Amino acid sequence: MCLRCGGKAPDDLESDEAGAWIARWEGGRVVELTCPSCQTPLDQAEAEANDAALEVGREDGARFFPDPVICMTGTLTEPVAILYGMDHLERILRTGQAEGIGVIDRLPEDTRCEPTAGGVLIY
Repeated sequence: MCLRCGGKAPDDLESDEAGAWIARWEGGRVVELTCPSCQTPLDQAEAEANDAALEVGREDGARFFPDPVICMTGTLTEPVAILYGMDHLERILRTGQAEGIGVIDRLPEDTRCEPTAGGVLIY
């Protein structure tokens, strides 16, 4: 459903029609949808910038993982370095709740993780 007008989103989010909608992600899930009629030029520019950042990352060999995710060298029981997701880890430690949070461990020491819209790019 469109955040602004309440219009119904396409049932198939992989369709060409759905491709014109803008989604905002939080915690690995779509939290807002904006239909083409309600999008502002700023909304469109931000979406294009996010898409470009993802495309550049993929062309440079990065893999995209949606948030919430924790990326680390070592293992969950013996982490060496938290490369991304320290806020997620702190939330787990504070609340004891880890549902829905992915963990990518045993990454090589020279791994680079960069936050991007809706997740992280891992190089």
